[in-house]
Amino acid sequence: MPWPGKKDNPAGNDAKSAQSAGAATPIKAGPARPRCGTCILRPHCLPAGLAPEALRKFENIVQHSANLAPGEHLFRVGDKFHSLYAVRTGCLKTCAVDPNGREHVINFHFVGELIGIDAIFPEQHFSDAIALVESSVCHLPYRAISQLAREIPELQLQILRGLSRHVFSMTSISGDFTAEERLAAFLVMVGARHRLAGGASTELQLAMSRQDIANYLRLATETVSRILARFQKSGLLRANRRQITLLNPEGLYAIAECMNPYSRCGINRHRPESGTTHR
Repeated sequence: MPWPGKKDNPAGNDAKSAQSAGAATPIKAGPARPRCGTCILRPHCLPAGLAPEALRKFENIVQHSANLAPGEHLFRVGDKFHSLYAVRTGCLKTCAVDPNGREHVINFHFVGELIGIDAIFPEQHFSDAIALVESSVCHLPYRAISQLAREIPELQLQILRGLSRHVFSMTSISGDFTAEERLAAFLVMVGARHRLAGGASTELQLAMSRQDIANYLRLATETVSRILARFQKSGLLRANRRQITLLNPEGLYAIAECMNPYSRCGINRHRPESGTTHR
């Protein structure tokens, strides 16, 4: 869970460290307002399934696409909540630093996913959102989006699906699972996210470091490296730094199966499109 206070993240540079803790790093606007109607991510984002007139209204709300450099903040702990953000390219992490200076990775956010849902209730952010690679996000003002959702039932449904997906992903890893099960589930999740974004689900270019993965899975970094080596020796994958090739996806699915919430509920849904092993 996040804490109200934080120290500057080591990924930031000296200029960012000099900023006040409550001020987000200025973000650069993209060259033009994104057009949802021509975006390849539309089937996986809020405007999925909207009729042309509803889509036009939605596009008018999207203020801009913001570009973030690696290590740059989208928002910081304590910032007031005003908007949701949809990941257009790249990958971000949300994290918080406890009073002892330890960083805790809360989540990773992939293409097509929403960031900021957890700030709706408290109306302020309780984590930092940091770009792991060159990334861009679409800026969705919450008041305007929620007002439009009252007029467009399909949009309201998409927002509810996004909220459900967030809760679902945050609870799917809960339980007393082994390190092998956690790492296998993580790789299955990343593959599912790549597939949703139109990429190959077996060729994974990880945006996050092994240290971040270990933090997220509540494991030691050495444990993650050791299990990757074990998976590679057994023919499940091939690892070259952050490039991971899944040679035997079915084998990884089998290891991660116990963490699949559908399986725990007795529902036969082996490879859910939402990547149910996502935390």
